[in-house]
Amino acid sequence: MRFLHTSDLHLGRSLYGVNRDATFEKFLTWLTETIRTEAIDCLIIAGDVFDNATPSHRMQRAYYRFLASVATSTDCRHVIVTGGNHDSPSLLNAPDTLLEALNIIVVGQATADPADEVVLLRDAAGTPLAVVAAVPYLRERDLRTSTENETQQDKEEKIRSATAEHYRHVTQTALELRGENDIPYIATGHLFAADCDPSDEERNLYIGSLGLIPASAFPTEIDYLALGHLHKAQRLAGDDTRRYSGSPVALDFSERRADKSVCIVETQGKACTVRTVPIPAFDTLVQITGDAASVLEELGKLVAAQEPVLCEVLHTEGIFAPDLAAKCRDAVQESVVTLVRVVSRTVAEAQLSVDDVVSDVEAISPEKMFELCLQKQEACGTTFTAEQKKALIEAYDEILAVVRNEGVAA
Repeated sequence: MRFLHTSDLHLGRSLYGVNRDATFEKFLTWLTETIRTEAIDCLIIAGDVFDNATPSHRMQRAYYRFLASVATSTDCRHVIVTGGNHDSPSLLNAPDTLLEALNIIVVGQATADPADEVVLLRDAAGTPLAVVAAVPYLRERDLRTSTENETQQDKEEKIRSATAEHYRHVTQTALELRGENDIPYIATGHLFAADCDPSDEERNLYIGSLGLIPASAFPTEIDYLALGHLHKAQRLAGDDTRRYSGSPVALDFSERRADKSVCIVETQGKACTVRTVPIPAFDTLVQITGDAASVLEELGKLVAAQEPVLCEVLHTEGIFAPDLAAKCRDAVQESVVTLVRVVSRTVAEAQLSVDDVVSDVEAISPEKMFELCLQKQEACGTTFTAEQKKALIEAYDEILAVVRNEGVAA
């Protein structure tokens, strides 16, 4: 049997306000053709189909047309879709009865009984082909209940323990369902595993170790683990059969040089071998860094090249240049260069005084923003002791960790 594993499509995600729906549609067209040419038997999408809980009608239409095309114009007999932290479980699950008629299984959120996440895949003659535990993003409320006076360390340990228990439960069901059949057991997951390398955007996704799941949480009986959540393609603990496929499209400028791919999993009995198929870039992201004169010069070169690009300018001169953004916009006017944003790194990283202004809030992490907020309060006359400031930052970090673990933040 041949699987294709992908994840983190983030359909509908804009790039700092620039619409990229056409880019995602091109990827779905490419993916359909790849499923056809690679003779894929089962497609697995391991979470974050959409970028938010209320995707546009255009992106919903593109998604369902893609599923219909895979079901009717390729030889792919099965599709497994699991929800991610960005997805609305109810939106994904809404057409599940209709999709099941096309052999498309959707598990938008953790089920009351984890055993219900396990499916046996069969061929047209009814012969078992594989067992799949379609485990979606496990929210904190799916894993634990709060208790009085528990510490942050208690919370972290409960999450790790409950995640491991969830996988033990689905594995027990999967092995019972497989019986004596010499077929693979595939499991999915949408989580942040320990000892993995996040992208720059994801580097501050968790505070401390909250949400980090050790490789030991996944039972050894799993023949292939299809992971999502991290946008950088990689192996888990160096194991070739435990992988993050990574996002198929560069979702921000930190991913502009990343090699994007999907995983093709070939099975022979229970044994799985993996290879990757590179995904072409459907648009080009360029970052220009330097002083005002150099970035304007580089913008001129991009315009002269007459190649469509999405461009980010990082001004690093060390002085405030209030008219630089306007000059950059003028430089690309009536060209095929799309100026996504202009960021003064000096301003974005500077400490705010009473009269300071940050023109691009997105350039500052939530943690840094809170520190700047405290500094501005002090500049306005509020006095904090060292202990008070430490307690405020720790309280904010804890709140931020809970919010991110619930999937509210990116």
